[in-house]
Amino acid sequence: MLNALGLARELGVPTGATMTVTSRNITEVLHLAGILGNIGVRQLKLHCLRPVGNSASHPELLITDSAAYADLRERLQAAELAIEVIADEDLSEYVAPEICAPAAGPSEIDRIEADPRGALTMSCKAVGRDSHAFWYDKPTDRIVHRPSPTDELTFAVPDVVYACV
Repeated sequence: MLNALGLARELGVPTGATMTVTSRNITEVLHLAGILGNIGVRQLKLHCLRPVGNSASHPELLITDSAAYADLRERLQAAELAIEVIADEDLSEYVAPEICAPAAGPSEIDRIEADPRGALTMSCKAVGRDSHAFWYDKPTDRIVHRPSPTDELTFAVPDVVYACV
């Protein structure tokens, strides 16, 4: 992953990273933010682990003490990082201001997130739902639209709201 991010920097491609914070990795967030900032990644987006999908079978990964998030925010704020760190509303100290595109829809998509299966998620769409309308098809090197009754375009998937840490 770090090699790919370094190559993107050399090519002038702006990059960001997304991390789901769990009980096992919460102590690594600050270190990762430092590494990513040092290699030119512009933003680290932090998500609260929600008990859906695979994580529903692993409740030990959930963070049950909200003080752990407060400690994480304090450590991130105190650090002199070369990267913007944003967190979803469940990790934020306050209800985050809405910074996503209006309900009428954007004229362009400013961020696409990909998962290991090739599922693509548009920026600001809910995390932890398998409602992907678009997929990267590696054999054909194309992005394909796979509409379904529950994809993020036809199903009313609520936005995730973010704020700077």
